[in-house]
Formats: sequence, C-alpha cells, structure tokens
Amino acid sequence: MKKIKKIVSVLLVLSIIGCFSGCGSNHDKGNLKDNLIDGWDRWIQSFSKHALTKERNLQGEKDEGIDAYTGTYTAAYDKFNGKEFIFGGTALNRENGNHLQVTYKLTIEDGTVELNWIAGNDEYSIANISSEDTKEYTISSGDNYIVLKGDNFSGSLELTVKDVEN
Repeated sequence: MKKIKKIVSVLLVLSIIGCFSGCGSNHDKGNLKDNLIDGWDRWIQSFSKHALTKERNLQGEKDEGIDAYTGTYTAAYDKFNGKEFIFGGTALNRENGNHLQVTYKLTIEDGTVELNWIAGNDEYSIANISSEDTKEYTISSGDNYIVLKGDNFSGSLELTVKDVEN
C-alpha cells in the first residue's frame, strides 16, 4: 500500500512540474507547450475528416487539393435528397493559410438546393439559385465546411476551392 502511495505521489509531482513548465514556454521557440498545441491541432484535424462525406457516397467526382479544404468537385444530381459535406475540416490553425477562393457553377433543373459555407455554428449561403460566381472566405479556428443540401434536387454543380495568393 505504501508503495502505491509513493508511485502516485511521484506521478502527481511530475504532472504538476510538467504543467508549470508548460506555462512558461516561449511559443516562438517550439517548446513543450508549442508541441502540445500543434499535436492537439493535428489530432482535431484528423477527426474532422470524418465529417466530410466519404468520396464513395458523393454524387460526383472529387479531386482533393493540397488538403481537405481545397480541390475540385463535379456532380450531376437526379432527385437528390440529403447533404454532402464536400470540402472543409476542423483546425485551430490551417497549415496552408486561412484565405480560400470558391468558384462554382450551380444549375438547378428541378427541386431545391443550397450551397452553403459552415463556419463554426454559423451557416452562410453561397448559392440557392442557378448561378456561377467566385467568392473568397477567411476560415477561422473550428469547423469550416462547404456543404450542399438538396431536396428532390436535379441539376449539376461544378466547384473549385483553392488557396488565395497573397
């Protein structure tokens, strides 16, 4: 019993020392605190990919760009009901920058459709009528997705998302 108490005490002391040493880290030098934050960010991003619609379940063809936020998507829909999370993810800080350019052509033959940008808990309309345009978005920490919602939707979508050159 005494041996277990000693082991628990040593582990507790080591944990406290680790916490206090992390608080004094200089974020610019790649210390323990930086590594923990970067590791957490990568871990969160690995789970975000599960929110994207799997390629085999998409109605069209997707060519991913440098990451899950960018690429091209072309689809033809026939009485589609549901949602497709096409591009996006969850990150504290996206490695390739936070400015994206979205170019789309949406053609509606029948039904209704919404092409939206989800940013955290907010949802912004990109298009809900037949149209084509180019828009720029700045993503923030957390959820950022482009999603198509169809209700008996027949038509087509051409979508390209790429990084904005600064």
